[in-house]
Amino acid sequence: MSQIVFIPGFDGKASLRREFLDALSARHAVRAVSYPNRLLGSLDGYRDHAMSHAPVDWKPILVAESFSGLVGARWAAIDSRVQALVLCGAFARNPVGHAAFLGAVLPTMVKMGPAFMGPMAWATGDERRARWGAGLSKALSELDEDVIGERLRIIASADVGPELTALRIPTVVVHFDSDVVIGSRARSHLESVCHQPVVLRLEGPHFALETRPAECAAAISAVFA
Repeated sequence: MSQIVFIPGFDGKASLRREFLDALSARHAVRAVSYPNRLLGSLDGYRDHAMSHAPVDWKPILVAESFSGLVGARWAAIDSRVQALVLCGAFARNPVGHAAFLGAVLPTMVKMGPAFMGPMAWATGDERRARWGAGLSKALSELDEDVIGERLRIIASADVGPELTALRIPTVVVHFDSDVVIGSRARSHLESVCHQPVVLRLEGPHFALETRPAECAAAISAVFA
């Protein structure tokens, strides 16, 4: 049975991905990382926090979502135990341009964003999507503004292209066809800096792990069957 360490997106709460984690657990041993609501100092600080959750005798596959693609790449670059890297809705460098810098300066805007999106989620009639939107709003509202600012500064400045290019472990890039956060240029760039990546194109939005958990887990598991 493969061993997977899952690293969540920007909000940092693995519990919001419970259905996805449960689906992965049907075929793999899974450990999930959550980020604390405190400053970790740098991308390397996030990497070290994530690494601390992996049992020392594991040889894990890292499944990293969005922001944590940066963390997973930095981890895989220094840890020979890592067997593969799966990048879900991820990026190698800033995918949103000046918006990351603006959000770092005005983190209140980021905390309020999902609250405005809530009615739109309900309008779709998708209960799972609405539940995710409510959970994300709550998670972001609970984050300290300094923590939001730190994560956005990392997004704005980090570039893990060199680390990804140097990797010689299997790398899987998972794109979502309705992702409006990670644009086509950022997706193409991520593919270009990975060494012979397996590319999966799945239905769903940027947060498809949360809204299509069984389908995403099945597609990722099939790569390692």
